[in-house]
Amino acid sequence: MNIVNKMHAKLLIIPVVHSEAEMGSLRNDISEIIDDAFGREKRDKHRKDVFTFWENLKKLLEKSLENIDMANIRIYQDGIPVGGELGIKLVEEGAKDGILNHQIVLSLIRRGAILEKTEDPRLLKEEYEILKEMIGAKTSIEREKLAEKYKKRLYQLTEERDRYIAGRIKESLGEGELGVLFIGTTHDIASYIPSEINVFINNFVEADLIRWLEEGAKIK
Repeated sequence: MNIVNKMHAKLLIIPVVHSEAEMGSLRNDISEIIDDAFGREKRDKHRKDVFTFWENLKKLLEKSLENIDMANIRIYQDGIPVGGELGIKLVEEGAKDGILNHQIVLSLIRRGAILEKTEDPRLLKEEYEILKEMIGAKTSIEREKLAEKYKKRLYQLTEERDRYIAGRIKESLGEGELGVLFIGTTHDIASYIPSEINVFINNFVEADLIRWLEEGAKIK
């Protein structure tokens, strides 16, 4: 049974908790900062919580999407500036590096879902360079000064990214298709999604999600 083709375009927004593995070359520096700020015990607890989050999400998606034709699902992943084979290669590399988010996305792709270009590479590069400078600060005082310096621009970049991602969804998500967006919790994509797209923000209540998929209920 294909429960999506009978519906208008839908978008499942999944606010995600990013792991240290997703920080790439900044991973070690970030780990040190977390250790200094919170201690290893809290860092280890956070890592366990992140792992539990992704395990629960994996189970939720496996159950709720089991009756949907995967060919009608378009995947939007924050941090991915290309689609097609190159985008899949990026996801595969992330999955091999232990990024739980990418492992889930890869499993959906292998079942037939389509990976879409999601981000503007120019915006991603600018944000990365700012974060790299902040994280590379020699002292916490210097880091705080840089955080204050870039505070406004980082806020603007988040908003610009949100608008861009919403635009990509609008232009690529077709009638009867289901979009699945994995996005950091600081983002607010829903505010920029056109009203003709039915939006559900994941709340980890399986019954709510399945009802929305089957009946078209708009739950936020």
